[in-house]
Amino acid sequence: MLPDPRVAAAVVAVDRALVWYVGEVPLAERPPISLAQAEHLREVMAGTCPRSNEDFEIIVNFGRTMYRIGQLEPSAPQVNLGDTLTALSLVPQSGEKPWIFDAAIDADAFAKLQFRETSEWIGKTRRENREGWSSHAQKNRAFIEDGVRRTQGRGLAVILGAGHAFDLPLAELARSFEKLVLVDIDAEAMSATVAGVLKDPGLRARTELRFLDLTGVNGQFVQRVDEAVASATNAAEARDRLEVLCGTYRLAAPPRLLPPSERADLLVSSCVLSQVAWPQRVYAKRVYERRFSAVPGPLELRWARHFTDLELRLQQDHLTSLAGVAEQVVLTCDVVNNATVLDNAGTEHKSGRSTLALGVPSLLERVPKIFQIEGHASWEWGRYKATRTGKGLRMDVEGARLTEPQTPNGRGVP
Repeated sequence: MLPDPRVAAAVVAVDRALVWYVGEVPLAERPPISLAQAEHLREVMAGTCPRSNEDFEIIVNFGRTMYRIGQLEPSAPQVNLGDTLTALSLVPQSGEKPWIFDAAIDADAFAKLQFRETSEWIGKTRRENREGWSSHAQKNRAFIEDGVRRTQGRGLAVILGAGHAFDLPLAELARSFEKLVLVDIDAEAMSATVAGVLKDPGLRARTELRFLDLTGVNGQFVQRVDEAVASATNAAEARDRLEVLCGTYRLAAPPRLLPPSERADLLVSSCVLSQVAWPQRVYAKRVYERRFSAVPGPLELRWARHFTDLELRLQQDHLTSLAGVAEQVVLTCDVVNNATVLDNAGTEHKSGRSTLALGVPSLLERVPKIFQIEGHASWEWGRYKATRTGKGLRMDVEGARLTEPQTPNGRGVP
């Protein structure tokens, strides 16, 4: 069966890259992925061999490796982690029960994942760190406004993650398009934002609010976590069940946020990509520790690995949901997070290791071949400052302007 046309380009690219790598790896002295691993990966991606937990690390390593090779050797197949994860999303697992994408908000999951509390914390953090947030907002708005100028159609603009909209040019968007759709999971926060920002009745009349779960699976996830922990006879069994739960995530079909009859001229996903996938880990740990105790130190790395695997796949499905529904997509996201501290002189500087919000140091490594990259920008966001008693946080943010791939016959999949 042929893959969904929206993701076919990534599937084809990964298959070609695996064939190329298997042919080239015998010539390498110390390859990052061995010949045996690459041949096994081909079978996993073809669906002829079941995937184990250990295979995911090889899959991620392959995506990262091919991106680096492509940067050094333009003649090599151009594949990145985004392509690899997109192709993986189509590979069924033995005995699986695929997850169903349902963007309707589950009230129980909304409360348990603490989206309202998170929204309030965002507002508080912004008020306490106005300089850093203002600088980021200015750059984020400018990148989106550039996307508006480059969009030919003026019928429909859709903004995902509207929320507080502090870094969105809402009035400009409402003036530029016949209809503006704002999407967020927190109805209270978004309604308050629109009431405060779009005071012109004419602009407000053009604006539609939609309250959706952009992951499409939060309700299912919360239910499965609750069942896994409640039915476990001891802590070790609960951890095992949660790890298995992470591995079972796969959508029955590539997700789509807009109805088939609706196509946007501009679709914006603003600082959403890294956020769709972290509340689940926090909730699972809270439920586990409420019944048992803190995750033992020696097992923290194992716990983190399983939930990181889940997060990478949730992120990639969000990217897939942006495909095939708009003339142009504007995507912004924090990519690298750096803790900061004050030295003895009171100067703030980065401290410790960087955290990769997307598993790679560049947003471009997560954009699969289902998109064509038309523009790129980067800037720093001082999210909050370090104090004498606590660390601060600086984020490297990137923006990408995307369209559908070009083919000899026009837009579409080759």
